Amino acid sequence: MLYQMSHFVEITDSKGYYIPNPPITEINIERNIKNLADFATVTCVIFDHNQHIKFKENESFDDDGSSERKIYKLYKRGQKIKIHLGYDNNLKLEFVGYIKDVKTDEGKMVLDCEDELFMFRKKVKNKVFGTSNVKSILQHIVKEINPKIKIVCDYDMSYEKFTIYKADAIDVLKQLQQDTGADVYFRSSESEKIGQNSNIADMYGGNLIDTINTAIGLPAMFTELYKKNNAETTELHFRMPYMKKNTDPVSVCDYSMQHNVEDSQLNYRNTTDLKVKIRIVTHSKSGERLEVEFGQPGGEEFEYKVNRISNAEMKKRAEMEWDRKMAPGYDGSFTTWLIPYVEPNYSVGIYDEDFPEKDGIYNVESVVTRYSEEGGQRTVTPGIKLSANNK
Repeated sequence: MLYQMSHFVEITDSKGYYIPNPPITEINIERNIKNLADFATVTCVIFDHNQHIKFKENESFDDDGSSERKIYKLYKRGQKIKIHLGYDNNLKLEFVGYIKDVKTDEGKMVLDCEDELFMFRKKVKNKVFGTSNVKSILQHIVKEINPKIKIVCDYDMSYEKFTIYKADAIDVLKQLQQDTGADVYFRSSESEKIGQNSNIADMYGGNLIDTINTAIGLPAMFTELYKKNNAETTELHFRMPYMKKNTDPVSVCDYSMQHNVEDSQLNYRNTTDLKVKIRIVTHSKSGERLEVEFGQPGGEEFEYKVNRISNAEMKKRAEMEWDRKMAPGYDGSFTTWLIPYVEPNYSVGIYDEDFPEKDGIYNVESVVTRYSEEGGQRTVTPGIKLSANNK
């Protein structure tokens, strides 16, 4: 059975009004539990027969007083974006975020996008914390971004000293993630719908708007029908690794090397005889290098640099990283299609009729989704093995 690729990209301006798209040729979405944010790129055609594709509107946007506007000028940093992908108009919401950068070159436009953590790309006040924990630092930066954001934090790790100086809020989050190894992500009433079916007919009053991704010179659609509401529920999550799991039976997915895996670059990692040493490094007030080691000598060594935390906290971090490295699982990735839907931290079954001893449930570490005229693919990188074969 052949499926027809379908996509729908929503972009709204600062007032919440819908902005139509030029023809879209490629979409890439990268999600990884090791990254602070998820990323997406949307590649569009902005020329037709060597002429700019223009967008007509009632008001004049060009300096020459023309009633037409070059379509690429509609797109700005900070505009909201949602990406829906699927087959035969059966779409799922795949990405929610903001446009970070607009690039134009060689007759095309590329929208670089970042998930909702983009909101944390704002300066925060300088502050030197004495003895403080992770949550108190998070509360400081959230207060300046949006006091209504709820913090969900599993960590009670304490710092002897933590300094914020000429930094964006997202820089502080990166440092905290580097120090703790936490999974950091943002959730709103919009991004909570990622992975769910997108009923475009309900969203747009029964209009599928099939021309949105193909028409040139789209008419203005700035009506109340297309006006969006801002999300109300917002949460910043700072979680222990592997704590965020999707247990919804509808979203459970299995992969078979013989049936729904297009290509595999997986190598099974048996850790029975593996030797790993973890080294956590910080510096004292006087600049002296301090380190804590955990694990076995004579094997692979991994070093992590952190801010000034106690010796006990350094040991906890070392043990956590050692547990990660010693967990059996797969190295590498495999390529599949858009169905079934999968995202990082899903627990998925991986099965191989030729090597059933490798069968089991695995935590998903990263998913890269690619969509173009050539089709839709997901590159899935599994992480640790959670359990053996349950089939």
